[in-house]
Amino acid sequence: MKIRISTVIIYLVAGTMLMCTGVACRGPQDGIMSGGGKGENRREVMKRARQDLIGGLPPTILAQQCPEKIEVPALDEAVRTALKAAQETAIPLIDPNFHNKGKVIRVPDNHKTINQAIKAAKSGDVVLVEPGIYYEQLVMKDGVKLVSASNNDGDILIAVEGAGIKLPRRAMRTIIDGSKAQTSKHGMIDFDPGVDRNSIVDGFTIQNLPRQDHHIPGHAHGLNIRGASPVIINCLIRNNGSTGIGNHVVYKDQEKAIEKRDFRTVNVMNQASAVIYNNIIYGNLGLGIGCNHLSTPFILGNEVFNNSDAELGEDPSPGLGNKHGSAATIIGNIVHNNPGGGILCKVGAPQGIHSIDRPTFPTIKMNVVYNNGQLRPAISCNGAGSEQMPVRIIGNYVFHSGLVGIALRDGARAIIEENMVSDSKLPGIAIRASKALKLNRNKVTRSREAPGFAIVKGAVVLEMVGNASDSNKGPRFMLKNGTIPEKVTYLKIRANPIFRSS
Repeated sequence: MKIRISTVIIYLVAGTMLMCTGVACRGPQDGIMSGGGKGENRREVMKRARQDLIGGLPPTILAQQCPEKIEVPALDEAVRTALKAAQETAIPLIDPNFHNKGKVIRVPDNHKTINQAIKAAKSGDVVLVEPGIYYEQLVMKDGVKLVSASNNDGDILIAVEGAGIKLPRRAMRTIIDGSKAQTSKHGMIDFDPGVDRNSIVDGFTIQNLPRQDHHIPGHAHGLNIRGASPVIINCLIRNNGSTGIGNHVVYKDQEKAIEKRDFRTVNVMNQASAVIYNNIIYGNLGLGIGCNHLSTPFILGNEVFNNSDAELGEDPSPGLGNKHGSAATIIGNIVHNNPGGGILCKVGAPQGIHSIDRPTFPTIKMNVVYNNGQLRPAISCNGAGSEQMPVRIIGNYVFHSGLVGIALRDGARAIIEENMVSDSKLPGIAIRASKALKLNRNKVTRSREAPGFAIVKGAVVLEMVGNASDSNKGPRFMLKNGTIPEKVTYLKIRANPIFRSS
């Protein structure tokens, strides 16, 4: 019997008669693995076998990965998929009928300023704003809908320079501008504590908040969502002197100095669970969107780009940031060209009278993240998550990272599944001194200067099945001073237990 050398090599490396037994994987009978008469395929098989030997992944684990040739979707296709996921998540969260029977208060017909109209409004009322530039800083009330007028084709979607998604024309022509304001603790829009999702801001350009000192606790953001849960939709948030949108809970002792405040969950007075959907956020001096202090916003279908605070003299902030126990749901966003990285979650420094910090554990799902500089990975977890409350990184598209595509480091705990990573400078997925509870069905291709996957420096992966890796520099999978146990101990993972008793 004549046996192909390439097939023998694969059998020896895998330690099994099938190269892959995981989901959506293929064995030697399926074309590319069979060496079926094509010289190019045989060469690929032999090269893969040599690299797998170098990579150090145990044969039993290697046998559960996928040898498939990865096809990278076009950016437009990935964006369409992401925005669909965002829409499906957002629709059940927004009540379209709450304001149907309320009074319509018109600006400037009924009131000359937007703030006057908001003060006159009651829950269920609509403040309808005609096109113009309004030099105001607003305070929103519970149950009031603030919306730009849609007359004269205001609902037609138009392009925004530098952005891929479009906004209604009314958002471009109805502008809330802070260029005549003085620096203070107030953002361009503040929300009364306790405001819920029946408080809506729909269709405005929000710009030019005066520059803030980021080193002063409680500094303002473009939109200050503190202890509030409004809906922000169809807005252009640009060129503010601070983070575009900041989310925080409000504590019972909020007015105390940071070092004297009680940061335990039992001391939370007002939660912060806004719905931030279909906005464009760019050119802000800081994060595009920041999630802090136990906030749980839904960040859905936004485009976040070109946000940076590098001019303050330190490494720039990323497009989206999470710390201090926040647990945002981040789905279907387009995050690109932020020089400080794409999406970051990290452990915060202990704070307050009890010197505590909570695990930060966002869900990062179905986002498109690309071209976000060379300082941080596209999606990065630094010490975030716990084994009961892991960060979830699922189904994202990561293209052209100037560093690592998806990274865990410094004790992070996460689930990483079904992500597509292509054209990163360094490994597409890297786990360093951290634990991946699940590392399943990810695809990594064309890492320019490193292996596809790197599990290093004390990293632990509890479950690793169905991952594909090809066309990278070096091995598909690199295991060095890391651990992948052959027997998995399944942990009980909680679903958003952030407001349980301390």
